Amino acid sequence: AVVSTQSTGGYILLVLIKCLMCLARIVAILLAITISGYVVLGVLAVHWLSCLIYVAFARTHFYGGLVWNEWFFKLVTSITLILVFINIVEGKSRVRWGIYHGYTGLQNLGMVLFWYFKMPNHPWYTNALIGLVVGSTLLGSLLSLLYYWFYHPSKTPVMHLSRIRPTLERLKEKHLGQSGTRSERTEMHVTTI
Repeated sequence: AVVSTQSTGGYILLVLIKCLMCLARIVAILLAITISGYVVLGVLAVHWLSCLIYVAFARTHFYGGLVWNEWFFKLVTSITLILVFINIVEGKSRVRWGIYHGYTGLQNLGMVLFWYFKMPNHPWYTNALIGLVVGSTLLGSLLSLLYYWFYHPSKTPVMHLSRIRPTLERLKEKHLGQSGTRSERTEMHVTTI
């Protein structure tokens, strides 16, 4: 439903955000696995279990009452949530996005620090890998804020071409005093938004 109402710029930005966040997640997991696979499996198991609980209590109805299909969907979705945030519930996703990325960001930071302090010697690429994880997370978060402010389907992009002319007309009427009565201004406002 979201993709059908998504602008092209918003869709491209969303794909870039998902790629950046997924890259940071995968690199952090792989770095920590090089030191201790068991610790990382434990962290990922806790993350998966918390995602499974979240998905289990979310009011999703994707398969029209078929219990096994619904639970299979919830299982696959909770596995997907290990790497990347997907919105499975209608409504405002900003808070869920913030909680998820705060949670995974702390896990990524913990895994990178675990790798850094447990590494017996630091090869030449240590700083580059830490920068990759931290940089992709921060850039993905910044782009996500831009996405939610300007390109989310519930908003209209700031520079969308179909919005420029009505916006200029409203500004012109407001500042030059060329609009009619209050009801005409309200009617024009409703039709151009």
